[in-house]
Amino acid sequence: MLGRLTLFLSQICLRKHTYKIMIRLFTVFCKLNFKILSDLDLFLQTMKDFSPEKIPFLKLKCPYCGANNPTWSFHDSYDRYLISFEKGSSITRTIVITMINCSSCEHSHAILPEIIVPYGSYSLIFILLVLKDYFASKMTVKALCEKFQISVSMLYRWKHLFLKHKKLWFGMLENVYQNSITLLSSLPTFITSNALSLFFLQNGYSFLQGITKTAQFSSA
Repeated sequence: MLGRLTLFLSQICLRKHTYKIMIRLFTVFCKLNFKILSDLDLFLQTMKDFSPEKIPFLKLKCPYCGANNPTWSFHDSYDRYLISFEKGSSITRTIVITMINCSSCEHSHAILPEIIVPYGSYSLIFILLVLKDYFASKMTVKALCEKFQISVSMLYRWKHLFLKHKKLWFGMLENVYQNSITLLSSLPTFITSNALSLFFLQNGYSFLQGITKTAQFSSA
C-alpha cells in the first residue's frame, strides 16, 4: 500500500530549531468500504502503515531534503480533536498524530490523512455533509446549524471556501460544469483521493482549507 501513497508537503513551520512538515496522505477514499466506516476508523486504517514498528522500514522519499529512502524513526506525537457526525449527532474524539523523522536532514514530518482538514477539528466528511444539506435547501440555516451544532458564521465560512474551491476544482477538470449540490452528492467516492491530491498539487492547499501553505512538494 505504501508504494501507492502520494505524499505532499502541507506546511513548513519552525519548531524547536527544526522544521515540522505536515505530509498529506491521499488514500482514505480509495477504500471502497469508506461509506460504512466512521471518520475515526478511516483515520486509524490509514495510520496502520505508520505504526512504530513499521516506521523504520518505510520506503519513502523525504519531502524536505529529497533523500531516497532514508532511515525513518518515530519523532513525536501530539493529540488533536476530530469532530465527526454519526447517528444524527456530532461526536468529538481525540486522535494521535504521528510524526516521523528523516535520518538525512533530521526534519520531522506530521502525517495527516485527507479525512483531516489542516488547522481544523471538523472532518472533511462532516463539512461535506453540512454543505450538502445547505445547498439542498431542505432546512433553514438556523435548523441546519442546530442539527450539526455549529455557528452560522462557521457555516458561511465553509460555504465561501467551497464556492471558491469549486471553481478551482472544475478548472482542473477542463471547466466541466456542475452545480454545487451535484458536486457535493458525488463526494466522497472511491476516486476522491486522486482528485484531492491533484487539487492539492495544483492549487497549493488542501480542499476546504482556509490557510495557504508556504510550500508544496510531491514525493511520489
